[in-house]
Order: sequence, then C-alpha cells, then structure tokens
Amino acid sequence: MRTLGRASDFVFEFPFVGDCSADLIVGDKALGIICVVEFEDGRGESIFNKPQIRSTKEWCRRFEHGFSQIVDWFCMLDDAKKSERFKKDFGPGHVRFSGLLIIGRDAGLTEYERFRLRWRTEKVGVDNHSVECITFDVLHRHMDQHLQLNTSI
Repeated sequence: MRTLGRASDFVFEFPFVGDCSADLIVGDKALGIICVVEFEDGRGESIFNKPQIRSTKEWCRRFEHGFSQIVDWFCMLDDAKKSERFKKDFGPGHVRFSGLLIIGRDAGLTEYERFRLRWRTEKVGVDNHSVECITFDVLHRHMDQHLQLNTSI
C-alpha cells in the first residue's frame, strides 16, 4: 500500500458537484498531495462474482460502482481545477491526486484474484492519477503495522 506521508488535512463526505461526494479526502494541502477515498461494503463477494458460463470470476457491480465513482470525481476535479473553489479547497498550483477504493475482504479470494486486484492497482489509472484498490483486511494490516511502528518509538 502506498503512503502519502503525514496527512495534515482530512474531510469526511467531501462534496464535489451536485450529489457526488467522496467518503473521505486526506492529504497535505500545503504540499498539494490529496487522496480521495471511496469505501464500499466489506463482504467477501464484493470484488468478484462467478458468472454462469465462465470459470474466471468477473468484477462485481459493487467494485465497478466504487471505481466509477472515483473516475467521476477525477473528471469533476479536472473540470474545476481553474476555479476559485478548487483553489480554496485544494490550494493554488498543481495538486497531485490519487484514489483509494476500499472494498471486500481477503477471505475467499484466490491467489489469482489477489493478483488481478494488485494488477488493477498497478496498471489502471485515471487521467494519470493512481487508483489503489484494497480490501478492508489489507487496510487493517497496514494500520496495525503503522500504529505498532509509531508506538514503539
């Protein structure tokens, strides 16, 4: 899991335009590094489902829904980047955005499905923005490791 460094700014339910809002935005406004986060459900079958006629599982609707929301946010941010509201919300100058989709659980995922999830994170971006796709279990392990490292100092 990539790291942004120390986050100095965060907003829950950040409104974009109309009825779109990010579950969480976290980053450092002064450095121009922002991550938009979408939380989907934590069920085991939220990432892949088995179609009736193929052996390879397909991406679930919940996964595609969450990923598509991030695509829409980046579209809106790109459209708004010269506006005064954008400067107010994210600061002047260039802002480096990334996306994070947190969905599903590790249980039940095969090694091949974990590979596909990692591959999508490494290879599929949106308008030159990275979008990391992880499970709640990966998030938990990352936070547990981070908290242990910080408490042992």
